[in-house]
Amino acid sequence: MPNLLDKRKISYKDRPILFIDLETTGLDEDIHEIIEIAALIVHQPGLTVANSYYTKIIPQHIESADPKSLKILNYSPKDWQDAIPLKQALTELSLLAPDSILAGWSVQTEWDFLNAAVKQLDLPYFYTHRLLEVYTLAFSKLRHLPELNYLNLPSVARHLGIHLDQHKPDSDIRATFEIFKKLV
Repeated sequence: MPNLLDKRKISYKDRPILFIDLETTGLDEDIHEIIEIAALIVHQPGLTVANSYYTKIIPQHIESADPKSLKILNYSPKDWQDAIPLKQALTELSLLAPDSILAGWSVQTEWDFLNAAVKQLDLPYFYTHRLLEVYTLAFSKLRHLPELNYLNLPSVARHLGIHLDQHKPDSDIRATFEIFKKLV
């Protein structure tokens, strides 16, 4: 498998930005797994949405899931009947967003889970090693505001007047993108 740092050189201005939100069965990428993916593919310089992607993933080891995570996600086998294999989902996503910059609210978690999945499934990296973390941007722009006691996605979305259905990845990623646009 090619090394992530061996990717071809492309100006950051020419890369699509892949706003991504993963829902997982826990927080440890060595134990838990991705069970939902939501993404927006954004083109520069106008930050226009070129495409979107959403799917549920067939869990392979649901017995290893953190029960708290499953409760937060409202996981039920019935709701995952139309889910697809992770390899299929990542292949589809890679075709929509080749050579992309990953972005998200706290995108390090997505980075960790994606790297583990790509390595495990022996897939090529479809993203660069650069990350755009919207939380950090919100911290730099909003930390001085006394009315914001928490710098989490719901609080920042509410403060900026952006709709959010919490823990629904499609809503989370759209709110993250809207926050990003307002803050840059």
